[in-house]
Amino acid sequence: MPFAVTNRRVPRLPCVLLSLALGGFARAEEAPPRALACLSKWYPVEPVKVDGAWHFKLGGATYPWDDGRQKSFEEKLASPDLEDTFSIPYVPGPITPVTRENEDPGRIRFDALFHATYGDTQAHVDVVDIDFLGQKLKVHRKVAPAFARVAKRLDEAVKREPSLRPYLMNLGGTFVWRNIAQTNRQSAHSYGISIDVNVKRSHYWEWAKPKEPVRWANRIPQAIVDAFEAEGFIWGGRWYHYDTMHFEYRPELLDPACR
Repeated sequence: MPFAVTNRRVPRLPCVLLSLALGGFARAEEAPPRALACLSKWYPVEPVKVDGAWHFKLGGATYPWDDGRQKSFEEKLASPDLEDTFSIPYVPGPITPVTRENEDPGRIRFDALFHATYGDTQAHVDVVDIDFLGQKLKVHRKVAPAFARVAKRLDEAVKREPSLRPYLMNLGGTFVWRNIAQTNRQSAHSYGISIDVNVKRSHYWEWAKPKEPVRWANRIPQAIVDAFEAEGFIWGGRWYHYDTMHFEYRPELLDPACR
């Protein structure tokens, strides 16, 4: 049966409301990806559109947010775009064994981001001396306040639990300009944004015999992990390729707005 035709008029949205609605859709379409927009809180990143695709300006250069390539985990480590660095979510909270292969949130790093933020050569990294639980360490000036806040949390934790103190002795690995062992990738320690707690009370997957299959191991207490994560540091104990001594300032991976 054909639809009946009537003279009844369909109500129209007022022009102002219609314009606002259409404007809202336009703004939603123009908004950068959530993680890219959030990055500008922590790094000198400026999202821009280039030929209809999201890019970002950084240190005088422009890069694609997503280079469009399908990559294996190893390829993401070796040649990531910035989107790849968010491809494995970092989940803080209770310590649990990591058993899923290559679940290494934070190991994928976009070097240009760190070069523009912290320095692209050893001479350009602006390090300062800090007192961290009675030990003198060199860290990047920009991250020194975060280290100080962690130290305060840990000092209070040790007063409550003296058994934590041995894990926080013989600290090291803050500012050391170098590549990651057996790679041509820059270590996070090169920028003075990382710290290693007591090696003798830590586990590292490369030290295991045999190394394959990887079997996660850890002795670092929850209270130490909590103190670092509360101030924007990720922990290598959250990695399948575990490095439980290692803490690294990566606030974007702990910021809910960036997920």
